[in-house]
Amino acid sequence: MPLPAPARPHLAPVRAAAQDVLDPAHLRAALRVSPADATLAAALRCGAAVALALAVPGLLGRPDLAAFASLGALTSLYGRYDPYRRRAALLATVGALMTATIAVFTLLAAAGAPALVTTAAVALLAAGATALCLLLRTGPPGATIVVFAAGAGLAGAPALADLGPRALAGAGGALLAWLVCTAGVLVRPTAPARLAVRRAADAVRTAERPGAAPQAGRAARAAVARARDVLADDASWWRTRSAVPALARELDAVERALDATGAPRTDAAPAARTTLRAQARSRASGPWRLPTARVGVAGVVACAVAVVAGLGHAAWATMGSTAVLQGESARHAVVRALQRGAGTVAGALVAWPLLAAPLGFWGTAAVVVVLQTVTETVVGRHYGVAMLTITPMALLMTSLAHPADPSALALDRALDTVLGAVVGVLAVVLVHPRARRPDAPAAAPLG
Repeated sequence: MPLPAPARPHLAPVRAAAQDVLDPAHLRAALRVSPADATLAAALRCGAAVALALAVPGLLGRPDLAAFASLGALTSLYGRYDPYRRRAALLATVGALMTATIAVFTLLAAAGAPALVTTAAVALLAAGATALCLLLRTGPPGATIVVFAAGAGLAGAPALADLGPRALAGAGGALLAWLVCTAGVLVRPTAPARLAVRRAADAVRTAERPGAAPQAGRAARAAVARARDVLADDASWWRTRSAVPALARELDAVERALDATGAPRTDAAPAARTTLRAQARSRASGPWRLPTARVGVAGVVACAVAVVAGLGHAAWATMGSTAVLQGESARHAVVRALQRGAGTVAGALVAWPLLAAPLGFWGTAAVVVVLQTVTETVVGRHYGVAMLTITPMALLMTSLAHPADPSALALDRALDTVLGAVVGVLAVVLVHPRARRPDAPAAAPLG
């Protein structure tokens, strides 16, 4: 009697990921609303930055550049809870990346680059921006907005003469976002540190509840560590140094309460302020390569399929797969795919009449600002609900630069996004680290 063929060890991760993807619990997770705090101030900052970025080109008689200025202003989505010096450096970095992306992809479009080149370029950008966001730990929205900027650069039929104005508009929007998001340092420079300590206290109270899950203790430890990092940053700056001792004592009391719950401590070096470059170097050996590879592979496939299928705005498919792959687990990817896919389809239906309405430039700008502000208020609570406002906002921004048939634009957004979401989930199932042969020698430890 023949023996069954031995299982292939290199397929084990694929089978495990596929089983995880098919778990029906993901649907319940996709419907769950998460708690969120301190969203209003961040939402108002982003709304103000986008409003100013839209107003300047409108007042200068260049409404066609408003979309690129508002894209630059979306750098206000990053570093929203960081201490002000880190926020300033991060916003400048992301703003430069957004401006360069608009310029490079406008150049590709103006030069008439073939679809193969633009597909590879969008995927490479998605992977590179993902690596950068992971190394710098920017948090949401990660590389997604950068890919959106690439799609804007490719849209329409730009000439070489459009490259300078588009890039300048993007840089101007990023500068306005930088000014708006750092202006609080003049009024309340210790606000990020106070928020971090308060969040640590809230997390510890959650861990202290009877029957709290072990992950509540781990989350509380992470919140305390985050607050230590913010206080270390503030302690090295004259504007905030005087407030650090009182906040540190408050945080010490919070950590003692956490110790009393029995939550295990983690060995960690004392917090110290570091630059963005040093932070990226310290995380270079961390788990950023696999997520980056998944985003790159999924980006190529999603964009190529969209091109072959004749869908407009193929870069949106890469944006969809990139958004789905912002987490590391199959569960996160599936939940994001469900929320982004369903939310975008519903959001496209909302956008359709708005695109068809005779709003004019200023009416469209006002609706975009309102939608952006509402988005930032709800996105932390439920990503799918936020897509109801993200989708019409993005399509209205696109229409400012390139008016198009409303139904075609809404349909392209829905189909590209669903395609990207599906490809993103498949990337989680299929792309895994290469398994080491059983007879291969173990790698020597680093350091």
